[in-house]
Amino acid sequence: MYSLIGSILALLGLAIWRFKLTSWLSNVNNLDVKDHDGLARFAGIFLIGLGVYAVLCGYLAQQTTTQNGQIGVMILFVLGSQLAIVGYMYGLRKYTR
Repeated sequence: MYSLIGSILALLGLAIWRFKLTSWLSNVNNLDVKDHDGLARFAGIFLIGLGVYAVLCGYLAQQTTTQNGQIGVMILFVLGSQLAIVGYMYGLRKYTR
């Protein structure tokens, strides 16, 4: 499941970055964007990184044999992704008014 989520996030990030699809970002009003190219690069790289993180957590979950270990990996995934999203929201200030 982690690999599927990670792959979708990475492909979405690649599409946003490569084709400058800032209109796909639901948390950003396109009228408030100062630098569309920079925002596309920032959001795309963020989503690719989050996708890689999800795949790595999936690999770690497969290597963990105990139930408590797998719960720990799930907690690591949720907390890590939430902290990354906070960083993303903070970084958006550079590209929006």
